[in-house]
Amino acid sequence: MRWKIIIVNAAIVIVVGLLTYVLLATSLKDVVANQAERKREVAQALRAADSQLALDALRLERWLEINANAPSVHAVLAGGTADARSEAATAEANRVRDAAVSEPMFAKMTPSLVLIVDAFGIAVGRNGSALMRGENVAAAYPSLAESLKSGQSASALWVNHKRQEQMLTSYAPLRGDNGAVIGALVVGTPLNDERMTRTSDLTSGHTLLLEAVSDVTEVVADSAAPAEVVAAANQVNVMAAAKQALSSGGVVTVESAGGGQLFGAVPLDGYSGDTKGVIIAAVPASLVESLSGLLWPVFAVAGLGLLLVLVGGVLLGNYISGPISELEDGLLAIINGNSDLRFQLEHDELGGLVFRINSLLNALMGVAEDTTDEQGRPSQGPSARDFQEALAVDESSVGSIDPNVSAALGAEGAEQYYRRLYDDYIAAKRQLGEPVEHITFEAFVGRIRSSEAEISQKLKKPVRYQVQIKGTAVVLIPVPLS
Repeated sequence: MRWKIIIVNAAIVIVVGLLTYVLLATSLKDVVANQAERKREVAQALRAADSQLALDALRLERWLEINANAPSVHAVLAGGTADARSEAATAEANRVRDAAVSEPMFAKMTPSLVLIVDAFGIAVGRNGSALMRGENVAAAYPSLAESLKSGQSASALWVNHKRQEQMLTSYAPLRGDNGAVIGALVVGTPLNDERMTRTSDLTSGHTLLLEAVSDVTEVVADSAAPAEVVAAANQVNVMAAAKQALSSGGVVTVESAGGGQLFGAVPLDGYSGDTKGVIIAAVPASLVESLSGLLWPVFAVAGLGLLLVLVGGVLLGNYISGPISELEDGLLAIINGNSDLRFQLEHDELGGLVFRINSLLNALMGVAEDTTDEQGRPSQGPSARDFQEALAVDESSVGSIDPNVSAALGAEGAEQYYRRLYDDYIAAKRQLGEPVEHITFEAFVGRIRSSEAEISQKLKKPVRYQVQIKGTAVVLIPVPLS
């Protein structure tokens, strides 16, 4: 039996588990692979990152404009000799860098370059060292020459492997007393993984990469992107999407060749120059790597269900099979001649069956059943049948009945007689302390009429009864009617 229980319940658990998996897989398939939602998320990440980098450039430009008006900066270009101007420029560049470091708005984007150039874009001096003095920086970065010419602050992406420079720069023109541009104050912040990570943390939290597009196209910084994501960003289709975004000025999305990542590209806004920047964002093409990986707990729960079915089936089988086996062995012993054997099983489900088997055995063997409880009291309440068996008629006093009593009984109406006789009988029973709740008027009258018919047939006369108490019993005295 136990194996039938286990197999049936195990089949139910397996069917429910498989059905749950299929329904969840069907329902979640479109949710986890919602391409429209993925593209919208990429576009939001790109716009947020682009706005953040543009805001950084604008803040730095405004800050430079304020510092460019400082008298100490103007005094640099007013020096007598070239060496004097260079030394003054280095000292002032160090001061400006220290001032930038103390600014909370430039947290995690400490300048790596603070440079002062003259009106022709020739480096006068930079922070921290005597390098770059006399270099024609404007020739290497035409956007600086344009800023000097226009007299407007600007920002640019500087990526030059020959000069070993990779940074986001901002510059503000320096003006003389007559308002003419006499030079520029240049500040460059590193364009590295830390900068992109900062931008990601301040915006969407998604993986960000910055691609520089000039003679060559390459990813120059990323927000701690995994190696496989960087490799996917260098695929031909992603590079093509970046160039398309640069030409269209909008967001372009494309899926990686392996289908694991969804890339989006948008032009870097707020930075001029020959080298163009493209921000690339990467999000998983699906919210989960695989539905099977997401839904494996369904099978784990189904496995746990099978284990519980096995344990429960064994316990339930033992609970049912044990008493049945005992009944089989006991009946076999009775068949073999052990007629005194009775079953002593206490079981919630089989207890009634055991009692009936014992009753049947007692009836077949002619053994009276004990209907009393542990204190010897009847285990069943009195019934109408008990009353009929206990009704006693004393015929010994028939010859000594007073004729007046007989005449009075004969003159009494039948309904009045039976009601009075019933009341007298109940009163006598109660006087002796016997139970009377089981004695109904209808049962009493039916029994009396039957008894009167039997006695009348014996005496050849109609009779009626009187109630008397004799000792500890209530008896009926038959009175022949004249």
